[in-house]
Parts: sequence; C-alpha cells; structure tokens
Amino acid sequence: MLNVRMGAGLSVLLCVLLFALPAAARVSGTCSNCHTMHNSQDGSAVDAGGPSSNLLSTDCVGCHSDTGASTILTVGSTRIPIVYNQTLPTYPPDGSASSVLAGGNFYWIAHAGGDAYGHNVYGISGVDGDLTYAPGPSTVGCTNCHETLSTADEENGCKGCHVPRHHADDSATVVGSTGGWYRFLGDNPAMTFGAPGSETGVVGIEEEDWEQNPSASNHNAYQGTTDVYAKTFMPYVPDNTIGQFCAGCHGNFHHDMNTDQPTGVAGAWIRHPSDVVIPNSGEYATAFGGPDGDYNPLVPVAKSTTLVDGDANFATVTINSDVVTCISCHRPHGSPYPDMLRWDYLTECDAGTASADCGCFSCHTAKD
Repeated sequence: MLNVRMGAGLSVLLCVLLFALPAAARVSGTCSNCHTMHNSQDGSAVDAGGPSSNLLSTDCVGCHSDTGASTILTVGSTRIPIVYNQTLPTYPPDGSASSVLAGGNFYWIAHAGGDAYGHNVYGISGVDGDLTYAPGPSTVGCTNCHETLSTADEENGCKGCHVPRHHADDSATVVGSTGGWYRFLGDNPAMTFGAPGSETGVVGIEEEDWEQNPSASNHNAYQGTTDVYAKTFMPYVPDNTIGQFCAGCHGNFHHDMNTDQPTGVAGAWIRHPSDVVIPNSGEYATAFGGPDGDYNPLVPVAKSTTLVDGDANFATVTINSDVVTCISCHRPHGSPYPDMLRWDYLTECDAGTASADCGCFSCHTAKD
C-alpha cells in the first residue's frame, strides 16, 4: 500500500512539474500518455527495451512510429506526428489519414528503397552501405563526431537533429527558442560556433497538422536568409534558418556553391544554390507562375525576411525575396525517391516529356 501511495504521489508531483510550464505547450493531457513511473505495469515492462530517459514509456522512434499507415495518432488528448510507418504511407500527401507529413517518412529507407531514400537513423536503419559520413562535410575533422546518425550514441539517432522539449511553450505562431525551436531543431554545430555556449536553433511556423493536407495557404513557413556563405566552414552569427541547420553536417553544399563566394553569388554555380534569392529575371521571373505565383508545398521556399505571424498563411511566392533552400528539393526523413527528393527526378524531369510533377520546373520555367 505504501508503494502505491508513493507512486501516486510521484505521478502527481511529476505532472505538476511538467505542466507548470504555460498551459499552451504543444504536448498536453494525462502524464501516463507518455511517461511511466517505474517502467512496470501489471507485472510487465512498459518499455521492453529498458527504462528510458525522462521516465518516458518509449524512445523517440517508438513514439513517432506506427505499424500501420496512419501519420497522426492520438493517445488520450495528445496528437503525435508519425515519421516512421511500417505500412506504405501515401505520397505525395493528399489529406488522407496516411498522408506523409512535411519532413517525409522513414518507411522507404527501412522497407523499400534502401540507404538513398532517407537519413540513416539509429533504431530505424543501419549504417549506410556506401557513405561512411554525411556527404558534403565542411572539414574531414568534423566527421569524427558527426559521422552517422545510425549508431547507438546519445548524440546520434533522432537526437542528432532534434533536441526534444515537448513541454516548452510553443503557443506563439513563430516558434523560436521559447517554444523549443521549430520542430525541436536546435544546438546544431553550424548554429553554435557563432555564439559559443548559447543554445541556438531553427525558427519557423508549423502547420497544425504537420502538412498532412498541405495547400498554397496551408503549410509550414520556413526562415531563410540571403547572407552569402563563406567558401569554407567558419564561425558565423546564426540566422536561425533551416538551411543553415543542414549546413551543420553538409557544409560544402552551402559554403562552396559559387565561384564568387564570399564576396557575392554572381559567379558560376558549381553546386545548386541554397539560401539564395529567386531572381526576378529570365525564366525565374515567372517562377511558380509568378511574379507572385501560388506557393507550392511540394516545392517549399523560405522567407528571407524575418518571419512574422502573418506569414503562417502566405499563399504566394515573392520573387526577388523568397529563397530556395535545402528542403525545397529534399524531405529529411525520407521519400519514395533517391536522395530523399520530393519528386521523381529520374522520370518526371525529362525536358522532352515534361511533367507538371517535376519540382525543378517550378523555378526553371523555360526548361519544361
């Protein structure tokens, strides 16, 4: 009886501590939806893999996975975005219960395409069979700490990109440090060197259904920049952008894109531009059907201006201001196409038999 009372008291205390944060925090509901006090219930372990940090009843992969194809699950009053399905989800998203969410899905790397179809993440996929470290590293020395996300280490797996703060107050439209950063994307190496000792991360606006049913006026909003990257990796002041976050592991794809960097970006491109404004000239002047064409959630762009509340529903792409960024072409969790691309680059982007589903043609309007 004493143990029962102590357990109940601890449960109440934990709930008080967890929910002492503002009530508008993203995760709410009964504590036992996510937490277990002793990893024991009815004589069995709640988490078969062993007790998890923060008294969680499972780890990141366990919580954000589904044996079926549903991409949003509800436990009590807690809604959980699913990024790893055991059953084929729907792609591209069509608003159904199985529609792939904004970041993509690990289904294809684990069950279909293989290493090229998603990030190799511990608990989902083994080590990449071709790459020993993230492609495009800024310096080889960085790979000693950031070789892979697929090994059992505190800094690998999901936590290689996400810093979970599920009880942070993310009630603001634009989610920044107070809300635990956009999608908990924080403490990336590319964003901390400019401000040693401080926590930095990505700023953005999150669509409430994680883009399960995206449209021109119903989608995430991403922070971008037009600051010119250096030619090599070096400390710089963080811009809190999604592209700068990716640069933490894939620096050369950002820092060494253009022959004129860092003085400008007018020179010859040697890699596809990222965090570079879509110009109001040539074929780009009519990008997305512009000059103020419809936003296409299959080919998202980022805002070079500071995100504000009104950007949550911006339905048009502003040429000469909005920027192309890494996630304009890739889904970081994975997709049905090689290199985590958002569309079928191999078959839909044939200039001779142009397909409207080829995202390249959203900007390169004269190539289709």
